[in-house]
Amino acid sequence: MDVANKLIASFGKIVGINGGSLRLIDADESVIRIGYSANPDAQCEAGVCTLTQAELEDMMRGWLVRLAPNVLLTVEPFDG
Repeated sequence: MDVANKLIASFGKIVGINGGSLRLIDADESVIRIGYSANPDAQCEAGVCTLTQAELEDMMRGWLVRLAPNVLLTVEPFDG
């Protein structure tokens, strides 16, 4: 699904700043499942810290609702 790949590309840059990563678990016309591996050793510098899974999922849903409002999103932890 093209929307899922755009989502990964956009937010992969954000989580990658602190050493985190995303991967597409599954996607179809109604559901996108993304795996999120946060860097547990990331240091908070100048107020920038690793996003929690809930924060990331909220941001992604806000982005997704504009592009594909009928698609559900889940973000799940994975060991990257």
